[in-house]
Amino acid sequence: MKHDKDHVCRPEAVDSREALRASVGRDGRLRLGKALRAYLPPRIQVGFDSERLVLVIAGGDGQGIAHPRCGVLTVRTLPQQITATGLRLPVSFRLAWDEGNGCFLGRIVPRRRRMDENGRRQYDMDQLLILYRHVLDSAVAQLAKSTPLAERRAIAAEALCEAAQAHRPEHGCLGAYLERHVRRRLLSENRQYTTALFARSLDQPLRDRSGNAFSLYDTLCAASAGGIDQMEARILEAQFLATLPPRERALTRMLQEGFSMSRIVAVLELDARSLRALALSIREQWRRFCEG
Repeated sequence: MKHDKDHVCRPEAVDSREALRASVGRDGRLRLGKALRAYLPPRIQVGFDSERLVLVIAGGDGQGIAHPRCGVLTVRTLPQQITATGLRLPVSFRLAWDEGNGCFLGRIVPRRRRMDENGRRQYDMDQLLILYRHVLDSAVAQLAKSTPLAERRAIAAEALCEAAQAHRPEHGCLGAYLERHVRRRLLSENRQYTTALFARSLDQPLRDRSGNAFSLYDTLCAASAGGIDQMEARILEAQFLATLPPRERALTRMLQEGFSMSRIVAVLELDARSLRALALSIREQWRRFCEG
């Protein structure tokens, strides 16, 4: 394969079975896989995005590092950049061509080390917590805010580790699987803090951790643009349904849920004429109820 002197050779078609890999060993040296080296010019530039945890390999343009055929380089700042994020060496990367930037970008391959009782290799949990920190931060910031922050973080971290141990290839993408599990756990654990609010009226005085007064009614505006109107409509509807006899209440719910007329007739054991009369009666009761 021919290369431009200083530019990465754009891979027109990379065999899906051909893994483009690189790694940084405990000695701090960068090792380039044979398949990856086939696309690189004699001189390259190497960088590390410490926020996204991504390795970047681009053409050297005459100023880069000359890499030998064995693919082992000494890049002085790279190990320090990686370990500054909390990650421990060695670290392995799987690279892919980035068309927009004209370079290779490498994502860290989660490390498996220990064996469980079934002989399966387990993920390095310390590394996973760093690699998927963005998943934890996002879930903790968005969900279960009734739960204290420190407890939310602990719950999310524990859920991520449990999900990693349970993950199997048939579950699909590891990252998406971990995120689903973390979010479900946060919502589940939050119930103990929200249950006490269910029986409270919307205008009951409450106080936040800073001592500021508020009510559940006050929070509805922030929940959605029409939060108060939606909540009041649901309360009014629930109060009206409570006044109806069982058969009329059942008819109302089936109409709300989109049941067909033939199915309603079969369930309530009414003929179509009686059903229409009952529906008109419910509509009139609703009008009188709303007019108060």
